[in-house]
Amino acid sequence: MLLSRPTKKGLEYFPLDVGFLRDKKVKLLRAEFGASSVVFVLYVFCRAFEGDGYFLKWDKDECLIAADELKESPAYISEVLQGCLARSLFDQGVYQMFGALTSAGIQRRYLRGCEKRDGIEMIAEYWLLDEEDKNDVPPSILNKLTFFTVSGGKNGINSPGNPVNSPGNPQSKVKESKGKKSKEYNEAAPAEAGDGQEYLVRLPLKDGKNFTIPEADVKQWEELYPLVNVQQELKLMLGWLQGNPQKRKTMAGIKRFIHAWLARAQQNGGKGYGVSSGASKEQPGGEKSVGKVQRHGDYF
Repeated sequence: MLLSRPTKKGLEYFPLDVGFLRDKKVKLLRAEFGASSVVFVLYVFCRAFEGDGYFLKWDKDECLIAADELKESPAYISEVLQGCLARSLFDQGVYQMFGALTSAGIQRRYLRGCEKRDGIEMIAEYWLLDEEDKNDVPPSILNKLTFFTVSGGKNGINSPGNPVNSPGNPQSKVKESKGKKSKEYNEAAPAEAGDGQEYLVRLPLKDGKNFTIPEADVKQWEELYPLVNVQQELKLMLGWLQGNPQKRKTMAGIKRFIHAWLARAQQNGGKGYGVSSGASKEQPGGEKSVGKVQRHGDYF
């Protein structure tokens, strides 16, 4: 009996734009940590694309391997990584919660590298893109997406060939493919459900539903972003989404919006990100920021 080949997750190659070294984030990283820091970023790109495709699980062993490969000390590698996270070269929220290095730019490249595949499997908690934004997810790719959710926080993910619903497997397959949303995917229960949790804010979504935020999530974000008044920022988000209904997020994109907003506030010394007089520009959960209109994540 012939056995089918296991589905390849990684890529053989990935595109690197000619303007990569001119990216402001790269230039600032190099100015602070030297040229080896840029090599480290490319190292993470290669390890991610070659391995799981769109993320690299990071731990002490991975740090030691990177230090040996790049001929630098583990302490230097750790400092550079923190610099990358602080400047949003990699997503701080996904790293803090799951120990994985990824970014919107990495995920865009990965999806386009997989466009000839019959199906593309992604971990829902790592997802940083807006599936309704054609610049993020082209329609031809959207129909091939299947999301999985990881239970148990930083548990590793198993091979897609394993039955995701089998006992002992830390993944459960989310019933979301071909653009159809599932209530199992990232949807908070209403406050009336009597589950014993306290709910603080409900953010309106693009489909008219609400994303309900329990107090437990707020406490977690307060630990991730210690300089930020998280409850106040959530109220600002609510006001901005109410005032800009055409720019509300999907269930899949709302957490990216929240984390991006809080990360910007953290980088701003904890001062409220707020909305400037140019509030017609999209807030940090999308692709444009208040003030100068600029694509963020073309590389990252």
